[in-house]
Amino acid sequence: MLLLYVLCGLALAGGLVALAAGLRGRPVDEEERHNPLEGRLHTLWYGAPGTASPGMARLRRTQLVLALLGAPGGWLFTGIPLVGLLVPAAVFGLPWLFDATRSDTRRIERLEALAEWTQRLADVLLLGVGLNQAIMTSRRTAPTALETEISDLAARLQSRWRPEDALRAFGDQLADSTADKVLAALVLRAGDSGPGLARALADMAESVREEVRQRRAIEADRSKHRTTIRWMVGIILLVIVIGAFNSHYTAPYSTVLGQLVLGVVAVAFVAVIAWMRSLARHTPLPRVLEPDRRSKTGRLPGRSAAGDNPRTEDEPLVKEAG
Repeated sequence: MLLLYVLCGLALAGGLVALAAGLRGRPVDEEERHNPLEGRLHTLWYGAPGTASPGMARLRRTQLVLALLGAPGGWLFTGIPLVGLLVPAAVFGLPWLFDATRSDTRRIERLEALAEWTQRLADVLLLGVGLNQAIMTSRRTAPTALETEISDLAARLQSRWRPEDALRAFGDQLADSTADKVLAALVLRAGDSGPGLARALADMAESVREEVRQRRAIEADRSKHRTTIRWMVGIILLVIVIGAFNSHYTAPYSTVLGQLVLGVVAVAFVAVIAWMRSLARHTPLPRVLEPDRRSKTGRLPGRSAAGDNPRTEDEPLVKEAG
């Protein structure tokens, strides 16, 4: 029992430290942003590549604190050591599950905003305005869903970033294959923003709008199955929580054999839920624009203190097919 109290104290101290660190935050430099390992860890922690929304960052900080405090609390309340592992799994696993069973509204809204922004760029380019000026002007009327990313893009161009590098950084923030198709056209025509580019952008805007319409139809069809998953998981968890207040119900799980059975049941439940989640979630298509990992010399602005050339000329702008 003394060991349990020691572990509870350590978990409480760790939770307070994690809360303070999360509220303080830490700036991420460009070297970390473009590191493959950092990118995979970022995707694993936030659930998606690209810039994490403030809501997701707050959710992760809250989950970390709840897991550190709930694990020893659940152990103390039930007297079952395995609960110390199951509580953090539930804290992180339930949002992970329900995120996949929610309608993918954020991506649809961002695609809608991308189509609107692309159409505005096409209209401005038809007036004879240069591409850089058109992008900086679009910041004032940027759609809400992409307001931050478009403002960052305009700020990079004002800081005299090369247009290709600024657009690539914009693509990394969006981390979407559909957005890459629009940005690839802008990258390839960065030095020539004539009427041909305006027409191409107008066509792409219509293509993105058509994708939005298709996505909305798909999401409406999937909503029935996602609702079934949410109700099923909710009922099972409600039974477990109510049963935890009954000492006669939880007594068999206090033994070694009972904890082994509980562990097997928990793993089987997670496996089934993970399988159902994989059927409900949207799998993003591979991106078209991505950094060339083979290059050892190409660096985006801000990644070199000496202010060297942002990217080597021989680095491909667009990911080669295949």
